[in-house]
Amino acid sequence: MPNTPEAHTPQLAPDENAPCFCGSGRKMRLCHKTASADSRAVQMTRLYGDVEVTIADYRAGSPKQPPCHEGCSSCCSDYFPVSQVEFELLLVYMERHWSKDEVREAFERAEENLLAFQSENPDLHASLTHTADRQGELDAIRHHAGRNSFPCPLLDRATGRCRVYPARPFLCRTHGSSHTFYGSWRERLRTERVCEHIEGGRAHRKITPNVADLWPRYEELADVRVGPKRNPLRQYPIFYWLVLYGRHGSGQTTQLGNRDNFDLPLAEHNARMAAHGSSAN
Repeated sequence: MPNTPEAHTPQLAPDENAPCFCGSGRKMRLCHKTASADSRAVQMTRLYGDVEVTIADYRAGSPKQPPCHEGCSSCCSDYFPVSQVEFELLLVYMERHWSKDEVREAFERAEENLLAFQSENPDLHASLTHTADRQGELDAIRHHAGRNSFPCPLLDRATGRCRVYPARPFLCRTHGSSHTFYGSWRERLRTERVCEHIEGGRAHRKITPNVADLWPRYEELADVRVGPKRNPLRQYPIFYWLVLYGRHGSGQTTQLGNRDNFDLPLAEHNARMAAHGSSAN
């Protein structure tokens, strides 16, 4: 995962007539009426669209194509941490398109996943359940992350298809189907594992578009800075977000107890999170 400085990318003007982030196809002002057209969730959804355009344009004009496509689930057992707003966008999608029984099953699978993860990868499990700064979090991922014995709980077990595909997070959209070109030339030439269907990092860069210019926008939206010290909010794999929300949120439902990622403009939400806990210091 690229590690870029905190970005301040200019954003497009909010558009209340744009299609709603929930995937209903209706205008946002007629669908989620309390949502801000300049919210973190809306801007993340807009970024998703830019990723799709970048990948589609590359595939339309290049004879070399990556093997990644809807229905391939080879990387869906990998350890992918995602931001809170991305997870909440998944819940919004599930609320619209899933039955209550299907939602409950996903939460139950996540609890099963956590038990397996604790047994199979105790070091990375410890980093999830104990306080860690961003560097500690990244170090744990670099040293211990890999492929789990279980797939994402939002994957259809029978078909191998992602059941939240239109709302899938940024990493799910870009892994395998794109690449970033960061760091020194020595780092760029280093062999890196992508998946068993792609030979390595150098081969991967020859068959995918570069999305490095989209990463600063992603990090600006995903890295929520909390408190006077501006510590970044933790990111977790989807199964662990489900466990946290099921145990400490509204239970095994798609209901959101806090809608700030949707209802507040990004600048206001950032200011509110930065002020969090300041009165106690």
